[in-house]
Amino acid sequence: MTSKRFERWSEKYRNRKLMPYLEQVREMRKLHAHAWSDSEIIQHVKTMKIRIQEGAASARDVIEVAALVDQAVWRVKGIRLYDVQWLAGMALHESCIIEMQTGEGKTLAAVLPAFLQALSGRGVHVLTFNDYLANRDAEWTRPIYEYLGVTVGCITEGSSAEDRKRAYAADITYLTAKQAGYDYLKDSLARETEQLVQRPFHAALVDEADSILLDEARVPLVIAGERGVSKREALAYVGIVEQLVSGVDYETDQELRNVYATNSGIDKVESMLGAAIYTRITILT
Repeated sequence: MTSKRFERWSEKYRNRKLMPYLEQVREMRKLHAHAWSDSEIIQHVKTMKIRIQEGAASARDVIEVAALVDQAVWRVKGIRLYDVQWLAGMALHESCIIEMQTGEGKTLAAVLPAFLQALSGRGVHVLTFNDYLANRDAEWTRPIYEYLGVTVGCITEGSSAEDRKRAYAADITYLTAKQAGYDYLKDSLARETEQLVQRPFHAALVDEADSILLDEARVPLVIAGERGVSKREALAYVGIVEQLVSGVDYETDQELRNVYATNSGIDKVESMLGAAIYTRITILT
């Protein structure tokens, strides 16, 4: 199959996959939610929340929730979402990966699936590429969510433990995957329940999914303790490392980010230090 033929086939396949969502958008337009008062919209939200938490929500309910979001965005921001944003939001709700071009409005496209997950009462994480985007998107969408009766939290690198706990307790939490990962590691080391900041994971929307789930996923998250080392000790350790031979005493991964000591390397270091650096055990079989 030639490149052009493949592109035509791929485009036709994608369009066919999106057709059901386009029909949902058309059905949403027919609801005439613009005629609902603010109090009627809040009542509809409460009804949808009960149905979703009871597991009784249907495809028709998703369409009604979309109509509620449509009105919230219009009344709070004065913006009408394009069909492409609704298509993306509805597909995201059904666990699809969506590619959107710059300027197509990813921030607003994520509002519908985030709100639907928030109505479950179990929270949703919106994972962004960096702290700036997490804070920007949280602050920009906050008035929309608050109009609909759900809370929003944001976590960045400088957030305190108490701020993190409050943000995770919100219905929708904006943060980076790195912050979520480190908080998970810290919670696993906590000795008291009061030290925990996260609540059980339920759902996540991932922005820049290719970068976060593929590129960044190759970088391990490590929590390391610190011990005071004198300048003299540090120079001694540097001298030991300089005597190690790559491929003999240690090995590295392809990205040169991780170093693994070999048995001969461990023996050499222990010989130069004059002390064991690992506790040796015998496994009986």
